[in-house]
Amino acid sequence: MMRTFMSHPTLSANWSGEYEEKSAEWFELFLDLIIVAACSNVTEKLKEDLTLSGLAYFVLVTSMYTSSWTLYTSFHARFNEKSLLHYLWLYIWLAGLGGMVLAGEPCNAFTIGLVLVRIAQLLMYTTVYALLPQSRCTTKVDMIFVLSSVFALGSTFVLSEAWTIAVYAIVLVWECIFRFVAAAQGWLQTKDSVRIPLNIDHFNERVGCMVMVALGEAVVSTIINFNDPSLLSTRFFFMMQLGLLVIFTMAMFYFAIRPPRAFHAMRRSVYAGIGFSWLHLCLYPTLLVIGVSLKLITDAVTTDESLEATRVWWLFGSISAALTVMLCIRLVHFGGRHPAPTDPDCVKRIKHVWWAVVGAAPLVSLVLGGALQVLSGDFVDPIHALIVAASFNVTFVVLETAVMNKLVQLGHDQLKNEVHTPLIKKVSSH
Repeated sequence: MMRTFMSHPTLSANWSGEYEEKSAEWFELFLDLIIVAACSNVTEKLKEDLTLSGLAYFVLVTSMYTSSWTLYTSFHARFNEKSLLHYLWLYIWLAGLGGMVLAGEPCNAFTIGLVLVRIAQLLMYTTVYALLPQSRCTTKVDMIFVLSSVFALGSTFVLSEAWTIAVYAIVLVWECIFRFVAAAQGWLQTKDSVRIPLNIDHFNERVGCMVMVALGEAVVSTIINFNDPSLLSTRFFFMMQLGLLVIFTMAMFYFAIRPPRAFHAMRRSVYAGIGFSWLHLCLYPTLLVIGVSLKLITDAVTTDESLEATRVWWLFGSISAALTVMLCIRLVHFGGRHPAPTDPDCVKRIKHVWWAVVGAAPLVSLVLGGALQVLSGDFVDPIHALIVAASFNVTFVVLETAVMNKLVQLGHDQLKNEVHTPLIKKVSSH
């Protein structure tokens, strides 16, 4: 599309579900590059403070990045806008995000970045509100929530520093919980208000990109190069292969849970779609912690030291947490749908086995971590920890593949979509 100074935005989707495919734009990938730097920043902070308070701090700061990322992703999944004016607002958005990364931790500079991101987002919504009248019922609510966040964040400049983290947490809850609930309940809207549809395929692709960004930080931790060639021993290369196997299989786990188009949680119901979004906000930190665990293992291997047993739990705990969130994502897609009432008994049994396998996986990861600690004592060989983690992941992949393969052999590889009512276009005021 030819770039203009200003253009009329268009909708990315319609309620019929028959709309053009929308791939990730170059400027969305540019945004992802800054998020890569943010991920590197927060994982280094966690590595320096491996405590419960450090973990809570890490989750909060990470969530401020990912919730900001979700703000723009949700906007672009609903509207098409490529004018120079939009790029101006987007540059302010990116400058704010870059400022957050440079600041690195909650402080005035970090808050200024958060405010710039939300001011830019507000300007984007204002442009759409002015140029696309049919969107005004929805964009009006978005503008109210974003403007409220700006005022809340601005309050940190007059409050003591002790309030900064508390205000961040309030804004996070406001944007990630109340905003979604407001959309579902029709708050601040009239009975004639029309919802703006989300391009579900595009949003699904974008959260997949964010998952890969989070896993990419783990890849960097695994294959990082050193100036001293003597550190690159056979043991280090073996560690690298095992680390990549852990990361690769985690990616396999995630992309295996993405359903056919008709079965996506966002097509199921409003609240299933909200759950899908919430769960991804929970998933990103767990994947980043896997990267932190691999950093710890890399340090232990390069210094030829054993790994403290308590640090082993960061690896197996993060894998377990990630698998738990992925299980919940499966539930919002398939829970109550499969096994289907019309499935033959043999197929139902196989699908029950499938649920049992994916349901037990997070617990098995914790059991293996505990067993490794019991057998090794207070210090664990980092290679042994990776061997156990990689073996578990590969075994899980093989078991799940065996179940799916059996369904294919029985001719039940295609999921049958049940008849359901499309998402309601109109919302009732409350």
